[in-house]
Amino acid sequence: MAKPGHGYPQVMPRAADLMHARVITVPRHWSVDRALACARASGAVVVAADAKTGTRVADLERAAAWGLGRMPWTATGGAEVAAVSGAADEIAVRRLLRGGASMVLVREGGRVVGAIEASPRPHGSLTSRLERLHGAPGEATLWLLRTAGKLGEAQGHTAYAAGGFVRDLLLGRAAEQIADIDLVIEGDGIAFGRRLAEEMGGHLVVHRAFGTASLEGGATPDGTRVGRVDIAMARRERYIRPGALPEVSPAGIDPDLGRRDFSVNAMAVSLSPSAWGRLLDPFGGADDLAARRLRVLHPLSLVEDPTRIWRGARYAARLRLRPDAGFERALALALEVGAYPALSGQRLHAEHALVMDEAEPWRALGLLLGWGAFRLWDASYRVTAQSRARLASARLFLRWARGARITVDSAELTLLALLFDQSRPVADRCVRRLAVAGGGAARIDAGAARALARRLVSVGPRRPSRVAEVLRPAREALVLGAWLAGGRVVRRHIEWFLREGRAGRPLSSGDDVVAAGVPRGPLVGQAMAHLRDLRLDGRVRTIEEERVAVAEWMKGMATKGDLG
Repeated sequence: MAKPGHGYPQVMPRAADLMHARVITVPRHWSVDRALACARASGAVVVAADAKTGTRVADLERAAAWGLGRMPWTATGGAEVAAVSGAADEIAVRRLLRGGASMVLVREGGRVVGAIEASPRPHGSLTSRLERLHGAPGEATLWLLRTAGKLGEAQGHTAYAAGGFVRDLLLGRAAEQIADIDLVIEGDGIAFGRRLAEEMGGHLVVHRAFGTASLEGGATPDGTRVGRVDIAMARRERYIRPGALPEVSPAGIDPDLGRRDFSVNAMAVSLSPSAWGRLLDPFGGADDLAARRLRVLHPLSLVEDPTRIWRGARYAARLRLRPDAGFERALALALEVGAYPALSGQRLHAEHALVMDEAEPWRALGLLLGWGAFRLWDASYRVTAQSRARLASARLFLRWARGARITVDSAELTLLALLFDQSRPVADRCVRRLAVAGGGAARIDAGAARALARRLVSVGPRRPSRVAEVLRPAREALVLGAWLAGGRVVRRHIEWFLREGRAGRPLSSGDDVVAAGVPRGPLVGQAMAHLRDLRLDGRVRTIEEERVAVAEWMKGMATKGDLG
């Protein structure tokens, strides 16, 4: 029995008391296969080179299964990790783990004696943040979430909101900034989607191979429209080889979060009435979000799926996240592996388009350039000062196009800018790798674009019709390439052409020209082209002036004997 006023000693566990993972130390130069065999023989969970570098055996097993067994083990999984002495207290260990360390090595002197792996984070609650959605415009979202939770529980499943929605809640974004909702169901996601569609209406699209569905056009009982709802069964993924689409099997929410790319994307909030608002954050995504840190879930994450590099750039740009050292090592490994025959060009192309769909894509593109990510398009891709300058020009052009209400495919334009200064063989290989339909804007001869720009420089400022004559036969990709290659005069000519010149038409119709005496046949087209050019040059402005111009043109044709 405790005595009042009596002091009792406080026992603080030491790092040596917290060790629970057996470690084996092997040389840095050993291959994955050799380090793995040694670890298996000793029953170790962690392989270390010293008190600074270590990795989990599970990561070495994954690397070996993907055919990377001959690589040095430190290249495929070895990472600089935190280390403390066995006498360090528990608070120091927890501080390191909370700061993003996936594990902490314990040393005695210079020798590693064990490891402390991060344990699942305690569950928090987002109930109060969810309740802030009360009232327009958040009421519809709140109704959807509560409905999803009740429907899931009625089917014997737990429903969760995951991904971006959880991040938005943690960032305190207003309801009108919360866009689409990702729902995860511990059960049959497609059956749940059908039941939700019965409740909300809308159009349900099913993707049976992945156990997912998308609902669009749904509404609350009062008719308020709800944004797109993506529904997926909680699943486990297994990658047979780097870059391949995963094999999917049903699982609980914990494996589902563990299969994801980054810690900030591996969070979920329970929607079931019995656990409403409970936050699941096993990998410390909330801490990383608060620290503006981009962290992969395991060292081979970007080898597993290289398109995560593009996703990482989008997250970093959108959320102002800084890649940590683990991300940088994972990126270096993904680029070193290099060839991903199982990774389709369509997926790479789609990721580029998703970057351009961001509200502010330019920071993401700058990050990808800096990271060397485009070497996955072709190993010979080289980033130059011109590469960055072309992207800056593309940004200027898109800003002008929006103001002029000219429709331009931003993904195609930036692809053109990214490939413009590569050698022709590299650019062509990139286009083939990305499986761009028909070559798109990217399949362009930069030399031809520069030649077109030079022709435009020679056109006099008072001959708009001549500008139109030069540009009219060119494909739009070539015109855009000439804009990227040209100076102020060239760009002014091209902007005029896109805004006015290519749509220029005479006021007179073909019938009007025939009525003025032009014989039916090819001469009608010639007369119309003559009127169009006069109009572009400002030499005729009314239909009466066009009639006079046709009469004069007919006299000239008769004089030359071209009227037959």
